[in-house]
Amino acid sequence: MPRHRRFDFAFLAVALSVFQAPRAVAQTWPAHTVKIVVPYGPGGISDVLARVTADRLGAMLGQRFIVETRPGASGAIGTEYVVRSPADGYTLYHAGGAEFSVVPLMQKLNYDPIKDLTPISMTAVNGMAFAVNRDLPVRTLREFIDYARANPGKINYSSVGRGSSSDLSPAAFAAREDLKLVGVPYTAAPPAILALVSGTIQLFFGNVSDVVASVHSGEVRLLAVSTPKRMPQFPDVPTVSETVPGFVMTAWNGYFAPAGTPRPIVERLSKALAVICAEPDIKQKMANLSLDATSSTPEALAAAIEADLPIYRKAAEAAGIISR
Repeated sequence: MPRHRRFDFAFLAVALSVFQAPRAVAQTWPAHTVKIVVPYGPGGISDVLARVTADRLGAMLGQRFIVETRPGASGAIGTEYVVRSPADGYTLYHAGGAEFSVVPLMQKLNYDPIKDLTPISMTAVNGMAFAVNRDLPVRTLREFIDYARANPGKINYSSVGRGSSSDLSPAAFAAREDLKLVGVPYTAAPPAILALVSGTIQLFFGNVSDVVASVHSGEVRLLAVSTPKRMPQFPDVPTVSETVPGFVMTAWNGYFAPAGTPRPIVERLSKALAVICAEPDIKQKMANLSLDATSSTPEALAAAIEADLPIYRKAAEAAGIISR
């Protein structure tokens, strides 16, 4: 055989092996436990969603998927841990959109979340609840606005950390209505809601899922939701935009992996999550938390991040949290 022909066959063999290697890795993945990092404290919606989907991922893919919370620095600590992890499919990341659209505006980061994380799939979309302590003398959103204007600086709102949706939503609302509200950040949703129930805090304007149990128990009063239309779980509760035209804020959660994770692994996870989010029992579990179970392609999740950037920049400016 001519020498150049031998070279051509050798080159082709190498090229085929390089092409097939990632898919071969995906076929054997996962070979051991997969860790899902949530960059917030336990008990919040990202943590709950991660645990619900982790159980199903484990059942579908034949290995344990464990959830590890790494809170701090508005999620930056957990996020940096993930972006520095090996891109082998054994460290995943489950978080909300603020880590991509807001946190980079708040502080100088040692990473770029858009470049250093690979989108996999959304898991849920949720609206914001405008909930007040039951002893606050208001029963409608209009009454709240009037009361807040008459009592500037006397209404505190709790948030699940600076830059979270529960920090940005009330800040954007206060800016829109020219109200003087005081933000009090907490490390996770449970203590933020406990403060609302106890009366230490008068307002929580954040994930519906974080406050739904307290609403059903009567411990707090739900004045409005920030979705475009009324929520089927609360058909008698008006939207914020019915009182403040055009004011709509929603949030999402989703799965990511370190940049460079083999595409076949990403695709396998995305397809698995599409099945999981369509399962009736999962949809019901999320509906019970006032969430819409929503999967997506990696490309659609990337597009959602891009769409969020200008919206949340304005909200961050209203909250006064953009670093200079």
